This record gives sequence, C-alpha cells and structure tokens, in this order.
Amino acid sequence: MTTKARAGVYHSTVPPFGYRKSPEDSHKLIPDAETAPIVRRMYELAVQGKGYKAIGNVLKRERIPIPAYWHHVRGERTWAGFQGEGHISNYMWNETTIKWILSHEVYIGSLVAQKQSKLFKVGKNYVKPKDEWVVVKDIFEPIVDLELWERVQEVNGKRRRMCKAKREPSIFSGIAYCPDCGRRISFFPERTSKNNPEKTYFGSCQNYKANGPDGCTPHRIKEQDLYDIVLKDIREWATMALADEQAVLGRVMEQQQINSTVDYGLVEGKRRTIEKRLGEIEKVISKLYEDYALGRLAGASIDNLMPKYQREQEELKKQLSALQEQSAEHDATEQNAEKWISLIRQYSDLKELNSCIINELITKILVGDKRRVNGEKVQSIEIHYRFIGNLTDSGNGETIQ
Repeated sequence: MTTKARAGVYHSTVPPFGYRKSPEDSHKLIPDAETAPIVRRMYELAVQGKGYKAIGNVLKRERIPIPAYWHHVRGERTWAGFQGEGHISNYMWNETTIKWILSHEVYIGSLVAQKQSKLFKVGKNYVKPKDEWVVVKDIFEPIVDLELWERVQEVNGKRRRMCKAKREPSIFSGIAYCPDCGRRISFFPERTSKNNPEKTYFGSCQNYKANGPDGCTPHRIKEQDLYDIVLKDIREWATMALADEQAVLGRVMEQQQINSTVDYGLVEGKRRTIEKRLGEIEKVISKLYEDYALGRLAGASIDNLMPKYQREQEELKKQLSALQEQSAEHDATEQNAEKWISLIRQYSDLKELNSCIINELITKILVGDKRRVNGEKVQSIEIHYRFIGNLTDSGNGETIQ
C-alpha cells in the first residue's frame, strides 16, 4: 500500500469532499463541478477571518448540504442520519469537518496517505506522527491555489478562543509578537480608572504575563494605539503606491537590499565577468582542437593545455550557477514587491481595519518594549507585510507614546 501511495495511486473507496474519481482511472481524483466551488468558498471565508463555526453558519444559511449528504445521494457512502431532501440536518455543518477541509493538503493537489497504523494486539488504529505520513505533491488538479491554502493555514494557526467577556478576539491576535522572546502579544481588558468603568484593551507579551520579569519584559501597548499606527502605515504606503508605483518599487527594493546579506549589484557584475571568461575559454578550447586537427599543435601540447582550461571552465560554471540562483532570488523579490504594490494600492482610502484586511496585508507585527529616549517614551513597531516583509527603515520607525 505504501508503494502505491508513493506512486500517487489513490486507493480509498470514497473521494474527499470536492473531488470525484476520474472516469478513466478510479485511482485518480478530479475536481467535482458541484462540490469543488463549495470548498473554494470555505477557503475564501476562512481567509476573511471567519472561524469554523461562522463558516458553518454561512453555509447553513445558504442551504449548502454537508459532505455526508453528497456521499449519500451519490451512493458513495450510506448516511444513516439522512431524513430526506430539504431536511435541516442536510445543512448542519460540523466544525470538525470544516477544520479538516481547511487543513488537508489534498486541496492543493497532494496525495496524503499512511496517516494511521493498526495496533493489532488491541485492535485499534492510531495516528502516526506527521513526518511518517506519505505525502506526494502535485498528483491531482488542485481545488485551491497554494497561496490561498497557505494563507488559510496561517489564519488557522492564529485562531484564539473568545475571552470570558465574550468579546471577539483582537484583530491582532496571532499577528502581534514579542521580538525578544518570540511569544505572542495577548490582548486583555483593563479599567483605566475607578471613575471610568469602560474597559480599555491592552496587549502584553504572553511570556511576561505568565512568568513576570523572569520570562520577559512587558512589551505593553494599548490596542487602539497599535490600531492607529497600523492603519496610518497602510494608508501612507497605499497613497504613495497609487501616486507613483515605480518610486515605491524602488524604495521597497532598496529596503530589501538593506535586509539582504547579498549585494545584487556585485552579483550581477560577477556574473557578467564569468560569462565573458567562459566565452573566452570556449574559444581557446575550440582553437586548440582546430590547431591539433590541422597539425599545428602536437598531441603532447594539447594534453598539457586542455586540462587546465577544462578545470577553470568547470569551476567557473559552478560559480555561475550559484550567481544565477542569487539573481533568480532577486527577480523573485522584485516580483513579490510588485505583487505587494498591486495589493496595497487598493487601500489608500481605508477607513477602518478588520481581521480580513490584516491577514491579507500583514504576516506579523513586532511590538518592542517601551524605553526612554531624550526623556520621552518610545516604542518600536515593526510591521512585516505579505510578500516583502519588514519596511522599518522606510516607514515603520519608532512611535512615541
């Protein structure tokens, strides 16, 4: 069975929700015209920040049947709970089912097998460690693209339970981090004074909250202050990108160069020099063979000269390959910068933030600890944007509190 799985052979009786077995080959999966759009819709709702329960409620309102219904009516698997067409039970989505769909790699075209093993002595199955699963990528046609799938995995990893006060989780939950210990910044309510019963929400390093000064330092910030800083930064970059994309692209690439350990200008210069030298060696080798063929060069001479040039040629090709990889990374960086500019320029008139916008634009925010500079309290807020990372030197500097 493991051999078949590694060969990309799908052997389960029932296809995953969203797929059907190919009519030409029952061991291959193809997206199902009826249910694949439902899977894509779930991923789109997830990336907007909706939790499993909220997604289930949306699907229920839209009268979209659950997987058990589809398998039952198609004769793929019997559903004992089926109570007829139009019954409410057909639309009661389970959070566990939604979580499975929003995390399984099959939806990006991967075959995942050998997840369980049987304990014969007790007659039970157990789930193997993930590194023991068989995962074969790019076997089936994906239902969602890799970028969307990865973004949903980020969102899934950031989900937090609502606090006891039944407040929705902060839009910065799972986004804000402590730069010193790497733990999350958690947000909690406080009363600002006895005379003011209204609660104000603050963020603080989880490590500090759990262990005090032995764990970390507070990294305390008012949620509203962080909100204002992030909103302002997004709008400023969006306005600049809308006014002059090329100028912003230049600034982004300049910052990427600062953040990188590679001097791409030097890389390009070295690449041209090596390509020129390789061309010269090619001509020399061709000339040696020509002179030898025409009797102008003795065999002993070519035997002495050729290895030297061939060794140099081989070494230069290795160097050129490494430089070409670095150039490719630079090209990918520029493409990512262009993606980011195209994305953020839509938000020049942004009025308010929500978790959907945060997750679309930002991968993490590092909240520094407060310190005094020239008698004033300052705090570093470092915003890492999707595709390009940190632009601190170009716009997210120290913020005075």
